[in-house]
Amino acid sequence: MEIRELKADELDYAVLPCVDSGFRKTLKQGMDLRKKFLKKMKRQGIVLLVAFENLGMEKRIDYPGVGQVKVKDLSKNGKVPIGLIEYVPIEKTIFPVTGKDIAFVHCIWVIPPFWRKGVARALMENFLTRTSHLSGGAVIAYEKESWWGFFDYMPKWFFSKFGFKEVEKKGKAVLMFRNSGRAQPPEFISSQPGPDIQQKKTKVDYFWSTQCPYSWWVGKLLDKKFGKSSKFELKLINTDKRKIVQKIGLTFGMKMNGKTIFDRMPSWDEVNQSLKSI
Repeated sequence: MEIRELKADELDYAVLPCVDSGFRKTLKQGMDLRKKFLKKMKRQGIVLLVAFENLGMEKRIDYPGVGQVKVKDLSKNGKVPIGLIEYVPIEKTIFPVTGKDIAFVHCIWVIPPFWRKGVARALMENFLTRTSHLSGGAVIAYEKESWWGFFDYMPKWFFSKFGFKEVEKKGKAVLMFRNSGRAQPPEFISSQPGPDIQQKKTKVDYFWSTQCPYSWWVGKLLDKKFGKSSKFELKLINTDKRKIVQKIGLTFGMKMNGKTIFDRMPSWDEVNQSLKSI
């Protein structure tokens, strides 16, 4: 396994691990938007560390939830990106946190065929080495939260193993901090409730960012199914700009009539079920 930082012309390797091979045609626009986001964030100091594995291109491997897939379907130019960690100076993050001289982890992800093989640990150790000159590292993790009903994403227990401590909690989201200097702990930016106004239509605000292709796709489906509904007043809010996140306190999620329903990226099934129940 090789872990290295991506250059600006290698951003495909930071997108491929995010999308199952059989879903890439559907999410092509979302994947292109992620690359544009990362290219822009390169100027803000974002770092993308990707783990690569050398495998026979014609070899088939088990992909949980998908089945048997060819290695070449997971690769580009003969290289297979099996995991990544994405981080940025906390002052520049699009996530709802504040702090100073801290490296903030946007996400760490390993593709399912390589779960429990030490890839995530290797990525974290690489991150800690590369950011040791800073006052600390921070991340938004989750406690007892099964994302989309079937997998743990950014679980609190994982980061605890590397010395991250809980500093603040908001719902099931946990802001964690690893102090390696004299930095002040980071803080959440609060999500402000909207006005409680009685109206004929249910006001639905969906928050999405091009940082994640799936959030774009869910928003597209949401608009297609409910955008012209007589029951809902739908607003899709893009959170690519930090000033927007500072104002609303959410990067991904959904509100109904000002009340936060999801404070993380919801799946389409979760969004659809929430609105169908109205």
